[in-house]
Amino acid sequence: MTKNDQPKYSIGDQIVIVENGIFSEIVKIYQLGGDWYYQLKDRKDLYYEKNLMLKSDYDRLYNRKENVQINYKYRFGDIVRVWGYGQDLFVIIGFRAEIWRYKDSAWEDVIYELARVSDGAWLEATEEELTYITNEENAKRIIDSKKSSIKKAPLLNPPTKQKKVNKDVVDVDMLLDMYNDFQYLYLNFGDSTYRRKMREIIKKLEALSNNPFQKKD
Repeated sequence: MTKNDQPKYSIGDQIVIVENGIFSEIVKIYQLGGDWYYQLKDRKDLYYEKNLMLKSDYDRLYNRKENVQINYKYRFGDIVRVWGYGQDLFVIIGFRAEIWRYKDSAWEDVIYELARVSDGAWLEATEEELTYITNEENAKRIIDSKKSSIKKAPLLNPPTKQKKVNKDVVDVDMLLDMYNDFQYLYLNFGDSTYRRKMREIIKKLEALSNNPFQKKD
């Protein structure tokens, strides 16, 4: 800056302190030794002009919002088969999108949460691992004609002949055990991540309980 230059900002401008991202408002302007300094609302220090940025410029630079559109191939209640699990039928009870961003690449993965029709065991699978069979309405007619006599199945191991399968089907008891483990960790360490996991498991349990093919005692 040289003497007699005009200040870059004006009183009332909404600005950001670049070093810490704090938003404030300019209330006074001073010229000291040819440089411009600014007093901000509710702050005692003076701030050098180069250490400030207009809020609008800061938002464009650091808070750019990305509009991501995810196309879901399957919907709630759809009946599918899962690669590696033979003729077992699963109903879709939930799905989520995982968005991956790196400097030189970007992609989105869609993960489906499933309940096995025969016993309600829970499973996650990617879109590529699923094969569409029918919708919920048609499936109910098919399943009513050949109901399974299985009352409950424990944790299943992936089929040994399919080496690429690396997931397990999980029953309700295991989800409850997972919930108790995360609850213990949260109560002892207070990490909000554990509480988030607890909420996720509760949502999974609710989805399983609302499974349209859930067997009634």
